[in-house]
Amino acid sequence: RWLPFENWWNNPVVKDNQGRFFNRRDLVLNVSDMDGGAHVDTALEDAYMALSRENSLDWFFSDKDVTVPFNGPELYCVRQIAHELLETLKSKAAGVVDVPYAI
Repeated sequence: RWLPFENWWNNPVVKDNQGRFFNRRDLVLNVSDMDGGAHVDTALEDAYMALSRENSLDWFFSDKDVTVPFNGPELYCVRQIAHELLETLKSKAAGVVDVPYAI
C-alpha cells in the first residue's frame, strides 16, 4: 500500500526494549549525520546509542551452544529503506529511474 512520503518517512518502524520508537527519518539521519555518514559525532543520542551499540532490541543470534547479540540493526534498516525508495522510484518514475541492483 502506498503512503504519502511524510507518513512513510515519519511512521515508527522499530521499537526497542525500552518502548522507544524509531522512524525511517531517525534511522537515516542518525546514521548519515552522526555515525559516520557525513561525519562522526563524539556523542550519540541516548536512544540511538542504545539501538546501535547496546542491543536495545534484545535480538540475538544463536547457533547451538553459542549465542551472540545482534549488533548494528540500524545499518540493516537503512539498507531496507534504500530498497523501499529504489522500488518506489522504479515504479513511480519508470524510464527516469532504472537502477538494477542485486537483492
